[in-house]
Amino acid sequence: MWQVIGQDKIIDSLKHSLSDGHLSHAHLFLGPKNVGKMTLAINLAQALNCESDSKPCGQCHICRRIASGNHPDIQFIQLAEADDTDKSSSRKTISVEQIRDMQYSINLKPYEGSHRVIIIDGADHMSDGAANSLLKTLEEPPSNTVFVLLAIDEALLLQTILSRCRKFDLLPMTVDIARQALIEQYGIQPERAELLARICHGRIGWAISAIEDESILEERSRNLSNLIDLASADTTDRFEFASELATQFGKSRLAVREDLILWVTWWRDIMLMKNGCADSIINIDHENVLREHAEQCSTSVIGETIKAIQETMQQLDQNANPRLALEVLMLNIPIIERERSHA
Repeated sequence: MWQVIGQDKIIDSLKHSLSDGHLSHAHLFLGPKNVGKMTLAINLAQALNCESDSKPCGQCHICRRIASGNHPDIQFIQLAEADDTDKSSSRKTISVEQIRDMQYSINLKPYEGSHRVIIIDGADHMSDGAANSLLKTLEEPPSNTVFVLLAIDEALLLQTILSRCRKFDLLPMTVDIARQALIEQYGIQPERAELLARICHGRIGWAISAIEDESILEERSRNLSNLIDLASADTTDRFEFASELATQFGKSRLAVREDLILWVTWWRDIMLMKNGCADSIINIDHENVLREHAEQCSTSVIGETIKAIQETMQQLDQNANPRLALEVLMLNIPIIERERSHA
């Protein structure tokens, strides 16, 4: 059974290629984090090696071993851990050594299955040497070997690699599809499923992770509380918060980026409230606070705030001084008086 949710057209295409024996030797699965790229890659590896007539069955010993990451013919290549001098996850790479190790292994016959599958997670973060080395293999791929590249940003991949892959775009699913899946497949209560379906931004993997790990939603609540408090804080408190955020940025760029993305969704919700579109907001568990903020801000101020957050994200991506960039952002967030309890 194909387990990836909300990608029916892609699954149908892969099924057709498998049934007629014309599956490409290299695939590129593009899409945002947690949209289902890895699940689809694992399902494809299972379908290629499954012992059942209905592939992938998910139940045979081969499918189970692939799902657990313990099948010798399925190789995962992932971003190397950052060293002590660089703890920024955005700078992790797939090294040429990793690709060369893979190239040695694929020259051997599959141990157990009919196909060897190489899954490269973070293919858009290969070093130049790794990308060029992989290209040589894609130009003359060994028989019974299928490559699956997982990436977020197509622009970071070599055009020559792109030309040798069959590309599939995994798009975020709608709120309705996500809600239905969470209720029917994961037994989530409708009210909680509605919240998760909205805040996951169509990335069902994020919602599933939040179900399994309560700290994810707890962290979101803390970030929203900070954002709400920040709206009524004075300049001194705002600059102190900017300093804390800059320190955090030095430890994890990704964590701060996720915070700022949350800020964009918050102010987007305020804009929707301002324009009478409450049914479309994401942060439905804070509807009353959003309404208060919308009442105190003009449409132009809301738009300028969203733009300021987005520009700050861009500046941080371009290695601007984090503390300075975040302090400027603090000055661009409008001051909002507290009117009622946020409970």
